[in-house]
Amino acid sequence: MAIESRKPGRSTDFAVTGRAAAALAWVFITLAATCIQAHGSETRGAMGDPTLLASLGEAEPLPSPLPLAWCLERAAAENPAIAADLAARDAASSRILPAGALDDPRLRYEASNIPIGDLDFESTPLSGHQLGLNQRLPFPGLLSNREAVARAGAEAASFAVMDRELAVASQVEAAWAELGFSQRALQITESNIELLRQLVRVAEVKYRVGQGLQQDVLRAQVELTALLDEKLGREAAIERASARLSSLLDLSIAIRFPRTDALSDASRVPDLRALASGLEAKNARLLVLESEVEQARHAVRVAELEGYPDFDLGVGYRVRRRVAGDTVDGDDFLAASVTLRLPLNRSKWKARAAERRALLRRSEARYRDARASVLGTLRSAHAELTRADSETTLLRTGLVPQARQSLESSRSGYQVGRVEFLGLLDSQVRLLNAELRAVRAEADRRQAYAALEAAAGETLR
Repeated sequence: MAIESRKPGRSTDFAVTGRAAAALAWVFITLAATCIQAHGSETRGAMGDPTLLASLGEAEPLPSPLPLAWCLERAAAENPAIAADLAARDAASSRILPAGALDDPRLRYEASNIPIGDLDFESTPLSGHQLGLNQRLPFPGLLSNREAVARAGAEAASFAVMDRELAVASQVEAAWAELGFSQRALQITESNIELLRQLVRVAEVKYRVGQGLQQDVLRAQVELTALLDEKLGREAAIERASARLSSLLDLSIAIRFPRTDALSDASRVPDLRALASGLEAKNARLLVLESEVEQARHAVRVAELEGYPDFDLGVGYRVRRRVAGDTVDGDDFLAASVTLRLPLNRSKWKARAAERRALLRRSEARYRDARASVLGTLRSAHAELTRADSETTLLRTGLVPQARQSLESSRSGYQVGRVEFLGLLDSQVRLLNAELRAVRAEADRRQAYAALEAAAGETLR
């Protein structure tokens, strides 16, 4: 009985304890939810901060439609690669003056001829405070050739800036054209998706009333699914082109480009022979390598002259005190010195000159290789431009209008039962492909023209 009397009491204790635990759990859950909500509010507040969004680039205004001229101007002012080459050019220009200047003179002080026993300047007539000035003079012609090396390097850096500007401009136009193609391809795909949906509905209606075939419905649905899949690829292509263009323009990853200007370009195709005739004097890349060849030539002469002696000229003045027995009665002393460096190890200096000659041959070979490469690039870009120009004309004036007329004819014939559904569907697909090819040809023409200008080293439009 005692045990039975204790059981209800223990169950009551457990009930009270359970209720308390539940209450504590509810309190902890409420506090945790409050903390999470507060943390989320802080996070949303930080993400909604206009200052932060502006730093991500979302607030940066872009012209709409997006013109190529704006992109080129932005790249010229903000592209990091151009900025790096400009800094390298300034650094190279700053090397010219130090390269042709003498070393700084050296001032020397000497406590001369002090007796160890007395440690003063009055015990002997030779003791005194001596001041000296030394100047190193290199072998004649060495400084002028060092300056010529630095000057040629500065010229190469200046031409490198020009080459970079042309290359970046070409890359910007190519990326801009690719973005324009991707945007228009997506628009064409979306319009064809809408047309195919209409065809699917028509095929389904005809099938339900017994005037169409089930295979027509299935074929239309397959084509529609394929276009929906193609739309995903078009959207991804826009993102890739946007990423490429934003990196060239030094814009934020959060930027969203508007639709570009028209891709069509009426500039005529230039003559290839005229472009190739003056290539060496216009192509900035070749001018860079030509300056490097000149720099290597002067470096050879520098290595040869460094193998000759240089001189150290010195002058000294000793301040003395009058000492008993001094035959010159305490007059100060004047000293002059000449130090000659003796380059006795001739094999060392010959090896340095041989190294510079080998580097000169390498620079000359690089110039010839680059010239052949630029000529090949020029010819290839000209061929691609010619193809894209002809294809653009053919597609815009021939294939696209013909495909559009064929689709209209097939649609009219299908409505009256003279054309099968598959024929109508094929006409729709042919128009889609023709429109995509026409836009692709316009983008290819832009990109080929940009590559041609970069290879030619000049603006042709």
